[in-house]
Amino acid sequence: MRVLLLFRGSPASGKSTYIQEHNLKQYSLSADEIRLQLQAPVLNNEGNEIIHVEKEREVWGLLFQMLEKRMSRGDFTVIDATNSKTSEMARYKELADKYRYRIYIIDMTDVPIEECKKRNALRDEFKRVPESAIDKMYARFETQSIPRAIKRLKPDELDQILYKPIDLSEYKKIHFLSDIHGCNTVLQEYFKDGLKDDEYYIFLGDYIDRGIENVEVLKFLLSIYQKPNVILLEGNHEYSLRSFASNIEDFTRYFTTHTLPALNKAVGEGELKKSDLRQFCRRLAQICYFTYHDKTVLCCHGGVSGLKQNPIFISTEQFIRGVGKYKDYSAIAESFIKNTPNNIYQISGHRNIEELPVQVNERCFNLEGGVEKGGCLRIVTLDVNGFETFELKNNVFSINDCAADENYGESTKISLDEVSVEQAVSLLRNNINIRERQQGNISSFNFTRNAFEKGIWNEQTVKARGLFINTNENKIQARGFQKFMNVNETEETKIMNLKHKFKFPVIAYVKENGFLGMISYNKDEDRLMFSTKAIIDSYANKDDTINVFINLFNERINNVQKQNIYKYLKENDKTILIECVDNENDPHIISYDDKYLFLLDIVDNTLEFNHVSYEDLCIAAENFGFTVKEKAYVFNSWEEFYPWYLEINDEDYLYKGKHIEGYVIEDSEKFMVKFKLYYYKYWKNLRNLTVPIIRLGSAKIKKDGIVRDKEGSLLDAQANYFYGFLKRVRTEYLEPDTSGRKSKYKIKDDFNFLKLRDRFFEEMKNDK
Repeated sequence: MRVLLLFRGSPASGKSTYIQEHNLKQYSLSADEIRLQLQAPVLNNEGNEIIHVEKEREVWGLLFQMLEKRMSRGDFTVIDATNSKTSEMARYKELADKYRYRIYIIDMTDVPIEECKKRNALRDEFKRVPESAIDKMYARFETQSIPRAIKRLKPDELDQILYKPIDLSEYKKIHFLSDIHGCNTVLQEYFKDGLKDDEYYIFLGDYIDRGIENVEVLKFLLSIYQKPNVILLEGNHEYSLRSFASNIEDFTRYFTTHTLPALNKAVGEGELKKSDLRQFCRRLAQICYFTYHDKTVLCCHGGVSGLKQNPIFISTEQFIRGVGKYKDYSAIAESFIKNTPNNIYQISGHRNIEELPVQVNERCFNLEGGVEKGGCLRIVTLDVNGFETFELKNNVFSINDCAADENYGESTKISLDEVSVEQAVSLLRNNINIRERQQGNISSFNFTRNAFEKGIWNEQTVKARGLFINTNENKIQARGFQKFMNVNETEETKIMNLKHKFKFPVIAYVKENGFLGMISYNKDEDRLMFSTKAIIDSYANKDDTINVFINLFNERINNVQKQNIYKYLKENDKTILIECVDNENDPHIISYDDKYLFLLDIVDNTLEFNHVSYEDLCIAAENFGFTVKEKAYVFNSWEEFYPWYLEINDEDYLYKGKHIEGYVIEDSEKFMVKFKLYYYKYWKNLRNLTVPIIRLGSAKIKKDGIVRDKEGSLLDAQANYFYGFLKRVRTEYLEPDTSGRKSKYKIKDDFNFLKLRDRFFEEMKNDK
C-alpha cells in the first residue's frame, strides 16, 4: 500500500492543476509552497514579484524531512516538483527502500514547450518563471532519464496505482486467521489435514511474540507463504521480525526479552535463515481486498472505520494498528457498518480489549482471541453459503507471572543513576513493567498500570514517570518527578517508619489539584516542547489534556515571559514542572477561584533527580509568570511534625480556611512523600460513582470505604444524599448518543463535576 507519486514536468505544465483536479492536494508536498512558507515573494530586477529560489538546500531539506515522517507512517504521498534531473529522482529511492515504497511518476513532459510558455504568461506574477528557465528544463528532459526503479505513467493512467479488489470466486472456501502469537500447536491442529489447492488462506498478521512456539510458527509459514493460494498480511509485531532479519537492532521490549533468544538459537543451529526471513517479510501485504461472488471483503490487521476512498489513500499505519485507539474497536466496527454498503465486510485482529465475539456485528469479524494466554485461535471461513466462525482453545502456553514479580530479571535492580542514557534506554525497554510510547525520535517511558496496581516499584519503575528520551541521540528531552509514595502506602512510608527515615528539617508544600505539565527545550526544532506524563505536543490528539495546558500557557504567559522561559531552557538543560489548574476545561476535586499554572519544580534533564532550590524557584516563577508552589510549614523535628500530622487527619481540616488536596513533604535529603486529605479522598470516591449513576442510574462500586449495599445505601448520610441527588437530576446531564453504539444516551460533552457538586451543595443548603 506504500506508494510515492512523483510528477515530472516544467513549470506551467499542469502539475498543480492535475493534483487539484484529481483530489490529491491533501496528500501532496510542494516545493513551491515550502519556498513561499520560508519566504514571501521578493522583487526581481524588473520590479516583479517572484518566488525566492536561492534557499534550495533549506527547501529540499524540509521537504525530505516531512516526506520521511509521512513515509514512516506509510502515508500515500505526492511530490509536486519538476523532477527534471535523474539525480533528483534517485534521491527518493533510498527512502523508498527504507520504508518499502513503490514509486510512480506521472510524466507531463509531452506538453508542448510553447503551451507551457503560454500558460506561464497567464500565471500570477509571483509564480511566473523566466522563459529561459522553461527552455533549460526541456533541454534537460531530453538528456535526463527517469530511473529504472520508478514506473512511468501518462497523465491518463492514474488509475493504475489505485488498489482494485481481486476476484477469489474460483476458490471453494477462504480461510482467515490472525494473531497467532507464537502458538504453533493450536495452529497445526487447524491445519492437520494440510492446505488444499482449491481453497484460499489469508493470514492477518502478528505471527510471533508472547507465545512459546515462535520458531515453529515461522518454519510453518516459511513453508507455505509462496503458494499462490496463500497471502500473509503485516501486523505490528512483524516490525521486530523485519529488524531481526535485516540485522537492525530495533526491537520491542518483549521481542528482546522473550522472542529474540529463541530466534538467535534457531539461526545459530540452522533451523532458520535470516535471508529466508527477509524474503518472507518482503512478501507481507498490508491488506487483502477481494470479491467473492456477491460479497466484497477487506482484510487488514488493525481494522478501519470505512472505505470512503480507495484503500491506497489510507495510511499503512492505520491498516496495521487500526483506526482510533486500541480500546476503540467496537466503535470502529459500528462506523464501518455505517460507512460502507451492505455487501462489504471487514475481517481484522490486533485488538479486542472488550472481549467481543468473533462476529462483532453483521459485517465485521475480530480474530484476536488471546491465544497466547490460553485463549482461542479464532478462524473465519467463507464459502458460497456465507461466513462461519470457529475457536480452537490453546493449551500450550506459558503463564507470564513475571509482570507481578518485583524482582523480575536481575536487570531491574540496576539503578538508572548508575548507567549511561543509552544503557538506560535498553533497560527501560527490557522492563516488562515499563511502557514505551514512541513519538517520532522521542519516546516516553512510564510504568504500566499493572506496576501501579500491584505496587511493583524498583530502581527503574519509579524513574519511569514522564521520562522523555530522544532515543536517536540518547539524550533526555524532558523528565518529571520520579514516583514518590503516599504516607502509609509502602513499608518505607508507614508513618512510624518515617520517624527514622526523615532527615530534618522537613518542608510541607501544598499539593495543588490539577495535572502535571512539563516544558523543555526541543533543540531539533528550536522551540519549547510541551508534554504531559506520556504525550508531547506534536503528537497530541485534540481531546488530550495537553491542549488545556498549552491554551492556559498562551492565555496567562505574556511574550516577554515566554522569551525568558525559552532562553532559560535553551541555555540550561532542564525541565519546568507545572501543576495546571483549569476547573472549566479540566475539573478535578478541589475548587479554585481562577485558573493557575503552579510552578512545582525545575529539574535537570538527567537520570538522577536534581532540582533547584525553593529560593531559585521563587525567582523563576516571577520571571516566567507562574504561581510558585506554596511552602506551608517547616518542621525541625519529629516532635513538631507528628502532632501536625495527626491534626490534618481530621475530617474537618482546612488550610487557611479552604479545602486542599493535601501536602507534598520533602526532607533535607530530597526524600519525598505525599499526603492526601480526607475531603479530597471522600469526593474523589463519590466522583467515581457519578458517571455510572448518571449513565445507568446505579453503580456497583466498593472502594476506599465508600460501600453501597443492594438497596443503594452509602457509608454516610451525605454520600447517601448525593446518591439520591444524582438519580434525581441524572437525565439533565444526558443527551442522545448518535455514535451508533448500543447505548441510547451519553453524558453531555460539557459535563463538569465541580459544577454538579456546587449544585448539590446549594440544594443541601436550601433544604436545611
